[in-house]
Amino acid sequence: MMKRCKWRINILLDVTSLMLPIIRCGFPLTVCVFIYEHLEIDNSLRGLPPLLKSAVGTPGKAGNFQRDVIIVQYLFNLIKPIIHYDIPEDGIISPTLIRTISQFQSIHLRFQHPDGVIEPEGKTFRSLIAAAIKCPVATRPSPFTSSFFTQSSANGNSIRQLVNDYLRKQRYNVADESLELSKLMAPGLDGATSLTEQDFTDAWENLNRRVELNIIKAFSVVESGGRSGFNALNLPIIAYEGHIFRKYSKRKYDQTHPLLSYRYVKKAGPQWQKNNSDQLSAWNTFAKAYALDADAAIKACSWGMFQVMGFNYEACGHKDIGKFLKDMKSNAGKQLSAFLHFCNKNSSLLSAMVNKNFYNMAFNYNGSDFGDYDIKIRRAYESLEKGRQ
Repeated sequence: MMKRCKWRINILLDVTSLMLPIIRCGFPLTVCVFIYEHLEIDNSLRGLPPLLKSAVGTPGKAGNFQRDVIIVQYLFNLIKPIIHYDIPEDGIISPTLIRTISQFQSIHLRFQHPDGVIEPEGKTFRSLIAAAIKCPVATRPSPFTSSFFTQSSANGNSIRQLVNDYLRKQRYNVADESLELSKLMAPGLDGATSLTEQDFTDAWENLNRRVELNIIKAFSVVESGGRSGFNALNLPIIAYEGHIFRKYSKRKYDQTHPLLSYRYVKKAGPQWQKNNSDQLSAWNTFAKAYALDADAAIKACSWGMFQVMGFNYEACGHKDIGKFLKDMKSNAGKQLSAFLHFCNKNSSLLSAMVNKNFYNMAFNYNGSDFGDYDIKIRRAYESLEKGRQ
């Protein structure tokens, strides 16, 4: 049975808000964008060319092109409230800059082994950008070293403008993603969140009266407690599977997002437990994955009262994965309909249900690594049968 939780109104944990003015259809709107307090940013700076041409940091591990070094120095000066001191924007790799990078990784990103290197598309760079977009554009003179700009400050100003333009575009990217996220997290409920006795009787009819009614009920009991396929915010109960996301996103995020995309080691491993410790965590995790690859994220979750996997959306009677998501958010009846479609499409599962072969039920519904699922289904069924007596 999936663990239930007490939901809080603020969906995303540990956030601060950034108010952005945006023009939509000719009217100015103010969008409240949520950014993680611990300076992580979960998108991959999509749609923007790399700001750095090469890594910056520890000599021997980074290219340290002068332009890139100045960019990093300027970004750290933008977040002076976090690091508490100025860094000369002179294009020189100094012990101070390397120490600043390492401390940023250790203190703010909680790296166990900080390497003092900022890769162009690595976590340290993404987190530095996430911190910088919360800061206003600097109005004070920049601490450029005069010896570097012997001709004029034009080069320094052009680099600062380049960074400022990049941050401005990224702020709007975050705003657009926030608008998309608000739609994703909005309940789509248009009916009941639980099933009636008549619903289960209709399901029995749908399966041509071949599967005992309490077998159908047993699946709902084991998967979601049998009471509802929705949580306290009227969103469907989900569980996020990182190895499935890894498969459908073609392993693109293994390095940058190891908690979202990882190899399968064992059922309900440590990453799974962290991602699904409660429903708030599960939906937060799903939202992060959705921002990276929407289809892969939907496929990587099990949904609703019967916890059907998203990658089975076609077998569940949907040609379009977006329609599958909408139906999972709609009502318990549509969640039941998806389960019945899946049963009718899977002859081995249906046969096992007809014959009350609990081992084959578990194997065909949960895969080879089904743990004690067969025992749970049998016990749920026997308990329901006992209740009839």
